[in-house]
Amino acid sequence: MFTYLTFSGEVLSDGFDTATDTVNSFEELFGVTEGKRRNHTKGFCFTGTLYPADKAIQRYSNSPIFSSESKVIGRLSHKGGNNSASDAKAAEYGMGLAITTTNDEEHLMALNTLDFFPVRTPKAFAELMAAKVQGKEAVKAFKATNKNLQRFKKHEAGKKKKLTPYEGSTYNSINSFYLINDTDDKTAVRWSFIPTRPQKIVLEPQQDFFFENMNKNLNDGIIAWDMQITLANKTDDVDNAAVPWQGKHRKIIAAHLKVDAISSEKDGHCDNINFDPLVLSTGFEASNDPLLQARRDSYAISFSRRLGEQN
Repeated sequence: MFTYLTFSGEVLSDGFDTATDTVNSFEELFGVTEGKRRNHTKGFCFTGTLYPADKAIQRYSNSPIFSSESKVIGRLSHKGGNNSASDAKAAEYGMGLAITTTNDEEHLMALNTLDFFPVRTPKAFAELMAAKVQGKEAVKAFKATNKNLQRFKKHEAGKKKKLTPYEGSTYNSINSFYLINDTDDKTAVRWSFIPTRPQKIVLEPQQDFFFENMNKNLNDGIIAWDMQITLANKTDDVDNAAVPWQGKHRKIIAAHLKVDAISSEKDGHCDNINFDPLVLSTGFEASNDPLLQARRDSYAISFSRRLGEQN
């Protein structure tokens, strides 16, 4: 087994083979757009500012993102590996954030509009992706043996499919993390970035209109999200991203993310950022959710391949 360095200089885990299989399946399923990400292939960049909000969050975390303004380079994208995905069709989206704090700490986030993950483990996700490559019958057979996927599909079937622009969508951490305060107390959390006000489709939907739609909304007013942190209850399964947290929870609006400008990947600075969810600022710690390391591994593999194609 050989090691591999991610963009952040971290060493990949022993799940390298599983991550490689997953990335290979994405390439088989969607094809390869050289120089581009294997998942969330289509997208564009933005710059923004993350502002602290409710000081109540400082009871749980001493992260500088909750005490002073931070600069953000972000990326908004379509889920999946199709670089020609239509903006005119309702889909799932992603948000990547590269946050730089006032004391030059780096904090990376990779968020999705999914409410929770379809399966629990990296192995199960690799098997699901392999089944998708094989076709509908293989996916059906896999689903019959996986209760997490059954739950996920039932949830997705009950959701209303409505075309929503990037700027009008809510993005979720999906995985859980811990907040750490000055006395080293740990609090399990998940978080969401929720639009501070409705953002609508203001242009005629076309194949590629999301960039112009967001630019129009930005010129007409503020585009921003509230970072809402959900504190875990004692009964919540912290290390299982395939299980949604049920019932009442304490929620804190910990920060506001305001967009300053948008740009294409060619003209922006997000394309060569590997949004590794395990790069965390002081005051945060990863949970034991195995999908976090798997995401790091697969992102690093994808990053390496596309960088090689850009040379």
